[in-house]
This record gives sequence, C-alpha cells and structure tokens, in this order.
Amino acid sequence: MKIKYFIYASRVYTLPLSITGITSSYLLSSSSVIELYKNIDIYTFSILTSISLQILSNFSNDYGDSIKTFNNVNSYSPKKLVKCGKISLYNMKKSIYIFSILSFFFGIILIFKTVRENIFIFFLYTLGLLFCIYSSISYSIGKTPYGWKFGLGDLSVFIFFGLFSVLGNFFLLTHIFPTIDIFLLSFGIGFLSVSVLNVNNIRDLKDDIENGKITIPVKLGVKYSKFYHTIIVFIPIVICLLFLYIRNVNNTYQWIFSVLIIISLMYNIKNIIFIKRKNLLNLELKKLVLLTFLYGLNIGITNFL
Repeated sequence: MKIKYFIYASRVYTLPLSITGITSSYLLSSSSVIELYKNIDIYTFSILTSISLQILSNFSNDYGDSIKTFNNVNSYSPKKLVKCGKISLYNMKKSIYIFSILSFFFGIILIFKTVRENIFIFFLYTLGLLFCIYSSISYSIGKTPYGWKFGLGDLSVFIFFGLFSVLGNFFLLTHIFPTIDIFLLSFGIGFLSVSVLNVNNIRDLKDDIENGKITIPVKLGVKYSKFYHTIIVFIPIVICLLFLYIRNVNNTYQWIFSVLIIISLMYNIKNIIFIKRKNLLNLELKKLVLLTFLYGLNIGITNFL
C-alpha cells in the first residue's frame, strides 16, 4: 500500500475549498489579533474536521465510482485508483472508516469546546456533524447515491462549503446569529465552490454520460452548462462588491485586491466559455480553487484594515 496513491485519491488541490469558509468566518468573527489568538483552538478543530470530511468524500467518491464499474473515456479526468488497482477495495474501505472516525472525533471536540453549555445547540450540531459524515459517504456510495442518481452534487456543495462552513462556524465562534453580510459571504463562497464542481463536471461530461452519472452538465449540455457557470461566478462578484459597500470599506489596498480577484474571475468565465481543449479545464479548475480561497480571505480581513 503506497501512501502516494492515497495522497492522489485525496485530491489535495481541492482541499483549500474546505477551509475557505471556515477561514473567512474565523477572521470576521474577530476584530483584533488577540481575539484571533483566543479562538485559534476552535479554528484548528474546525479545519481538521472540514479537511477530514473532504478527504472522506474524495475517498468515498473513488470507491463508489470504482464499484460502479466506472470507466474513464476522457483521459483528462482523474483516474479512479481503486478501479486501476492502485488501491484495493479493502484498503479504501478501511480508509473511509478511518476518516469517518476522524471527522466525528475532531467535530465532537469542536462542538464540545464551543456549545457544551447549551444542550439543544450541542445536540443540533452533533446531528449536523453526523449528517455531514453520512452525506460525504452517500454522495457516491449506496444504492441511491445522490451525487449519481439525482444530480444533487451542486446543491450539496453549496450547502456544505457555503452555508454550513461560513454560517455554522461563525455561530460557533461568536454565539451570535449571523448578520446579512455573513449570509452574503456564505452565498458567495458557496456559489464559487459550486463553480469548481461545474468545471469538473464539464470536463468529465463524456465519462459521466458513458457511466450513467447524472450531473448538471449531463442535464444541460456543454453550451448551457457554460452559461450556468457564468451565472454562478458572476453572483459572487456582485456579492463581493455589495459586502464591501455594506461594511463601508474604504481601504485602497483591499479595493485593489478585490478588483484583481474580480478581473481574474471574469477571465475564468471567458476561458470556460471559449475553451476548446479539455486538458485546459484542469488548469482553470485549479485556478478557480485558488481564486475562491483568495476571495474568502480578502473579505475575511475586512475587520483588520
């Protein structure tokens, strides 16, 4: 069993998405470096929980696709390592169990540290944690995996990477119901995370059709999937400007950085619309992951400028 295959199966390049919402809400929950330091343990366990869930989802995806006799007809799609024989079914299943336990372990410590005094909230967050673990696995595994059969991958990414990540973590840090600007941030990060999945699914369109996997691009086709991509990237651009307006941001450097991110996102829209060679979609996907992280970081530092 070679570690490098598990590192590949974890899809390390996607992991910044799992920490974007958490990092931005962590920064926005504090108004000073001292407050950041006080909450560093909560932030650490939030990161560990989120990364564990993301790796769990990626391992489950490889396992689920492989047992469904997933065949790669598009050479630009990531190979399924269980299907290729690089990782055995037994070892991948064992890894899924391990990361399920890790996700629960880190998550329950996080919940205990933050809301243990409130039994109702503690119970609610524990149910949410179990739901996240179940959803990470059932996206690709089971008789009716919702990422395969119902095309609900985009909705789940929006909920987990946007709403849960930003709003849920903000409440754990502050015990305050999120304000409208925090809701806007969760929508912006959520839609950008969905756009990453959409690029991935446009790239894998031939594979998914061949293997009977239902995604938004399978339903819409390439032309309308690119139009869909334009919308879900343009909305966060508007949200970024609206957030800066609501927060009355007048720092020149933050506005310059915001404009640079917006221009980069506009270029991504242009590239996705006009791209012809599918191998370039991998590059755009990785750029979009980085831009999503920078987008969240840029908004998150508002309190410190």
